[in-house]
Amino acid sequence: MSTTDNLHSSDILCNKSHSKASLPLTTIVLIPDSTPPVSNISSFETTDEINNEGELNPLLNKRRRSTRTSLMADVSRRLYKRKVLYNRLREISNIMCVLGISGVILMIIENEITFMNIKNNDAYTCISERIKLIISITTMILVNLVFYYHRIDLDFYAVNNSLDHWRIGLTGTKIFLILFEVFICMIHPFPRCFRLTRHVKHFHPTEKDLLEKSYIAFDVALGLPMFARVYLICRLVTFHSHLVADVSLQALGYFNQVSFDFLFLTKTYLTRWPTRSLLVFCTFIFFMGSWSLRACDYRFGYEHVSMLDSMWLFIMTFTTVGYGDLKPSRYCGRAVAAITALIGVLSTALLISILAQKLELTRSEKYVHNFVVNIGLGKERRIQAANIIKYAIKRWYLNRKHQSPTSEYIKIQRRLYRSIHFNQRLKREQKKVIDSCIGLPELITAQQESNDKIKKLMSMEVKVDRIEKNVADMNKTMNNIRNTLDLLLNKIS
Repeated sequence: MSTTDNLHSSDILCNKSHSKASLPLTTIVLIPDSTPPVSNISSFETTDEINNEGELNPLLNKRRRSTRTSLMADVSRRLYKRKVLYNRLREISNIMCVLGISGVILMIIENEITFMNIKNNDAYTCISERIKLIISITTMILVNLVFYYHRIDLDFYAVNNSLDHWRIGLTGTKIFLILFEVFICMIHPFPRCFRLTRHVKHFHPTEKDLLEKSYIAFDVALGLPMFARVYLICRLVTFHSHLVADVSLQALGYFNQVSFDFLFLTKTYLTRWPTRSLLVFCTFIFFMGSWSLRACDYRFGYEHVSMLDSMWLFIMTFTTVGYGDLKPSRYCGRAVAAITALIGVLSTALLISILAQKLELTRSEKYVHNFVVNIGLGKERRIQAANIIKYAIKRWYLNRKHQSPTSEYIKIQRRLYRSIHFNQRLKREQKKVIDSCIGLPELITAQQESNDKIKKLMSMEVKVDRIEKNVADMNKTMNNIRNTLDLLLNKIS
């Protein structure tokens, strides 16, 4: 294999397919040796390029050194460019997360102001419109940053895979994901100067009833999808995780064909900190779901339910209890309640699995528990064995003393059989305890010990074979010496 082929194979190793557009991949560079091995010279050299002494021609060696230097410079340049692009992606992700979450918070504040603006106060309306304007400005900046982020991400993908141009990685799936992310980030309650007036059909409408239902419902319908921007937090966590930032861990994941995406990080965090991760997730869902129920559900006169009532309704729906004292009256609230119930069922199952994992005995605790139980069962077996001997002697004595069985004889015989059966049951339980001590670590340890013993036996067999060979050589040598001595004796005689 030539030096160019070696470097090409190293580029293939370090530049696998880009699993996710938002996640950095591991770059592993295999630098070729300073001089090619002698055994590989014949594979790419001709007889004219080699001297009589078996060495390469000076001109060819110089040309190869210059080629190797240029290739090393190219690899170093790509590594530096990859590092710069990764840091830029992380900075853009931080800005996008701040803009997205701030837009969600402003949306909640604006809707709360609208909910309180029952009498159509112009001051509150002005504040609400200004907040909507700020949300629109941040949304426009966020959409532009989405395009810029994916542009840098395509450059990052091209550097990782040694592509000539970033447009090679722009596939149909990539375009669809970009447009879908832009669509998610674009949804927001935009400022407007018109209102879709829709009065309530009453004979004597009051000033409170003149609040436009469609106006508030339109803002809520555009505001609730903004919670989908939470995916920006997931991307932020992925970029700032030590598993993604550490190059050695990335190399280890690459060799094991494991991509460090957000799903892998979620599994890792649930394994290391299950209680903390589940608490953070349930807290986010609790506040988001409670406010969504408050925004979707309103009563007569378009008066929205209080935050405490919506929290109580969320808890009852999340835990699938459902007392029925509060219930959503609109289709929007019913949809939010259905999604809350599904998430609650999944979270409950996850909580049960975490509790079962926490309540499970560790390996050392299991050993201690099984040892104590085994000692107790062994003591009970000795007691029952002594009772069997005692009742057997009494039965023999009564059987010899009386001709016909009496009540005392039957009583002793019943106790004897009971002790025998109880002793057999204790023996089975003790066997189960011993079997429960053997788990997967013990089996692995036993397999390793057996493998070590097999290796020792194989080494001993090799040594025995060598000894037999040496003995055969010694026997052959002795026969030669004996033949030589016989010839000398014949000559002397």
